[in-house]
Amino acid sequence: MENILLRRIHRKIYPYLNALRTFHAEAEGEYPKSNGNIMDKEKKRHPYRKIHPWKSTYGFNESLINSVLYNEDGLVAINKPYGISSRTPKPNEIQVNKLPSGIPNAVDYTVADALPVIADRLGYKSLTIIKTPEKFTSGVVLLGASPQIKTAVEKSMRIAEGARILPRTFWAVTRQVPKQLEGESRVAMTLNRVKERKRPVPIIINTWSANARERGDIKILNVQYKVLSHGTYNVASLVEIKSSTTVWHAVRLFAATVLLSPILGDNIYGSRVQNVLGKRLLVNVAVDAAHIPPTLDPDLLTVLKIGKNKDLMIPVHMHLREMYLPSFLRKKNNVVIQAPLHPEFLWTCRQCQFDEKIFENIPSDSEVEHKSLEKRTAVT
Repeated sequence: MENILLRRIHRKIYPYLNALRTFHAEAEGEYPKSNGNIMDKEKKRHPYRKIHPWKSTYGFNESLINSVLYNEDGLVAINKPYGISSRTPKPNEIQVNKLPSGIPNAVDYTVADALPVIADRLGYKSLTIIKTPEKFTSGVVLLGASPQIKTAVEKSMRIAEGARILPRTFWAVTRQVPKQLEGESRVAMTLNRVKERKRPVPIIINTWSANARERGDIKILNVQYKVLSHGTYNVASLVEIKSSTTVWHAVRLFAATVLLSPILGDNIYGSRVQNVLGKRLLVNVAVDAAHIPPTLDPDLLTVLKIGKNKDLMIPVHMHLREMYLPSFLRKKNNVVIQAPLHPEFLWTCRQCQFDEKIFENIPSDSEVEHKSLEKRTAVT
């Protein structure tokens, strides 16, 4: 009993000990200052704890301005960070599959919040969002300075569709290795009604009728995919996925149910695949096990330096790497916009020891983090 009391007193005297650090708290600011500089402290923090570093809207706005990828003819593209919505949801909007973000110190800033500042800095009266990935996908966001630009983007995407070109290219880190390393698929998505669940759940089907398509009961999904690299112990892969649509989290759904290789960090469809006697099997959506957060491979958690019960902080590793706009505004004016990987995504790739040649033209994570941190500390 005496030893227990002494230990309790010890903890009260030294509140800065790391043993008291919680999952979501960033406690460095409460600790006594050390002799090290801010970069030393940053190196000790897990990269997944640095995803939302902003202390003010000013710092957030500046980071988006620094992420501009393209600015010509009234079309602007920025590189959206992970966990940032395009706009604040309206009160009457239903949030389907709403789960905790898992992002330490998550902010509720949106792209829409920064638009007036971005427009002013780039010399436009205003900017509106034309195309954007969902909150938990980082990458290319298209902004327009006029309704004509929005119309031109939509026309360009129709041209791509007519030429059987998939204009969106995603990079995703998946768990394990897909059952096929490369291929094309034309499937359909439909909503499956399960008695025990309040809302219908999307599934992928391989056959459908013309009547079902005419009624709008299905949504066609065309996909091209290729494994770019698979690394240490085959616990994860870097996969390039081109998709004709993103409705119902189509890319996540395809990775889980067709490739049998769910996207890392996906807690919506990540449990559609289960390991049974060493084999990956698709789980029926009527089973509760298909709708709970997945249990991750201990070897993968070790590679990612994630401790016990901390896997919620793993972000969804899905990045809209490229947008292709053929004949944008004029014939043969093919616009290709690429978004560099964010530091946390790049760190995961290097931890998994994916082929380094893939990242030759991408700054190292330490360089990105160092430059990014300098900007953040200067404006926050």
